[in-house]
Amino acid sequence: MGDVKSYETPIMALDEFTIGLLEKDRIPGLLIRSDHNGYYNIGVQINDKEVVVVDTTMEDEAIRKIQYWAERVDLIKEQYSREPKLEPYKGQ
Repeated sequence: MGDVKSYETPIMALDEFTIGLLEKDRIPGLLIRSDHNGYYNIGVQINDKEVVVVDTTMEDEAIRKIQYWAERVDLIKEQYSREPKLEPYKGQ
């Protein structure tokens, strides 16, 4: 198993991830936020309460990475499928 790779994909509370939220409606299930260091965090909402952080990037790579993850939202949701079932984030 020398060629097996491990990736850390932290799961965050949806309420925590939405601090600094920039985009939530363009691609259902894909959330983009910025942090205080100028990084963009890309996450996939996996249920009513949780987001899997799938990538972090600077502004110059953000569009490319958003496009990459947009094509994989359903796959990520399947991999992390569990209760409670997903209801799209509607904001406050």
